[in-house]
Amino acid sequence: MTDQAQVHGWILEGRVVDGTGAEPIEDGAVAILDERITWVGRSAEIPADLAALPLRRFAEPGRTILPGLVDAHTHISFCEATSEEENALYTPVEYRSILSAWSAKKMLRAGVTSASDAASTYNIAVAVRDAVEAGIVEGPRFSAAGPQLTTHQGLEDAFPSWVEFPRGQAGVLVRNRDEILEAIRLQVKNRVDVIKVSGSMDSAVSDDPMGGMAFRQEEFDLIADETHRLGKKCTVHARTAASVLACARAGFDWLMHGSYMDDAGLDAVLERNIPIVPVLTLLVNILEAGEGDVGASGLDVFKREVDAAAENLSRAFRQGVTLICGSETGWSLVPFGEWHAKEMQIFVDYLGFTPVQAIHAATGAAAVTLPRWADEIGTLEAGRRADVIVLDGDPIRDIQLLQRKSRFDLVIKDGVAVDLQSPIPERRRYSFEKNKIYLPGRYLFDEGTGHGVVVP
Repeated sequence: MTDQAQVHGWILEGRVVDGTGAEPIEDGAVAILDERITWVGRSAEIPADLAALPLRRFAEPGRTILPGLVDAHTHISFCEATSEEENALYTPVEYRSILSAWSAKKMLRAGVTSASDAASTYNIAVAVRDAVEAGIVEGPRFSAAGPQLTTHQGLEDAFPSWVEFPRGQAGVLVRNRDEILEAIRLQVKNRVDVIKVSGSMDSAVSDDPMGGMAFRQEEFDLIADETHRLGKKCTVHARTAASVLACARAGFDWLMHGSYMDDAGLDAVLERNIPIVPVLTLLVNILEAGEGDVGASGLDVFKREVDAAAENLSRAFRQGVTLICGSETGWSLVPFGEWHAKEMQIFVDYLGFTPVQAIHAATGAAAVTLPRWADEIGTLEAGRRADVIVLDGDPIRDIQLLQRKSRFDLVIKDGVAVDLQSPIPERRRYSFEKNKIYLPGRYLFDEGTGHGVVVP
């Protein structure tokens, strides 16, 4: 018999959205014992043996119970940098590591109980992952990539050719077959969960037309084969049609972006049942911030990509491709703890998802991006980790409610309620973290006024 004095857990009652894509259970309940979910069903059918246990109960009217969010694209080590230069050149690794651990708490309070880190500076993501699992840092459980593999045509080779590839860049430059194999093997030695590849360029660092790919087909094949031989998963930054097709053919485990995917790429993705993480939150935030030029490109470039992604990815979804929510949190446009749930709203507004489908994309479907935990997270089912959000309101009627942290009654990770009340004060931002800009433009003499004027 169970020793009731040793029982720890919850009975949560309300509308249950279980993360599987099934319709909600109205008047539902979730029972938790220790760190696991032990029962899910209708509130009127709670088993008598569970009801008799001295569990904490939460049963406020109008509440929705759903899984903790799984953010499939984050960068815990990017420190909310405003540019590639700032990310690669500023903030020493020692301070960056401490700051990254501090940022993880913000993610957890936003309902993110699991996250996939999709490229790290140094090996910080692995360190934060391990610190969370060791119980010395509060945050989501992570899967961790190292610096992403890139060529001169990939996203992460963002600096002029006369500048030495920075040690702090979130990438490793590989120039031939041997360097590809060495980079993969070294990262596996350093205990990454995922090998990340920069398979195409990005409008944030180049104003060239978005086409082509950073590696040859046989090189993508080599990366996927060696990664899988070593028992790891591989993913890829692939915005272009060519990179999507090549990486799907190579057998990458999931693709990032896919904005310009064509019919051939779609067929290859469908044939191999490869999920795609669109990561549209960053692009939409760029447009909404409306700051003119962003990175190397103007707003019109990002508008074209959002339009292309809406067309191509909604078609992919209708044909059966699994789409997964990821936020790109870590940049200044996507600060920690702020935008993790916005991708669900974007899936509804741009890609034709229902709210139930969007929640599945941010929970059950996204679990695949944490390979070690995939069978234990993402859904409210008996035996899964007890990662739960209790929300005041109905996200099926208003998906944006999940962006309103003030509406969270509870965030539970591994059966333990997260402290949502203690304030996290704004931190100081040091000069060693920031780009050094003398003036945001040129200071020209105006003959009409006799004074100087700043011209961007």
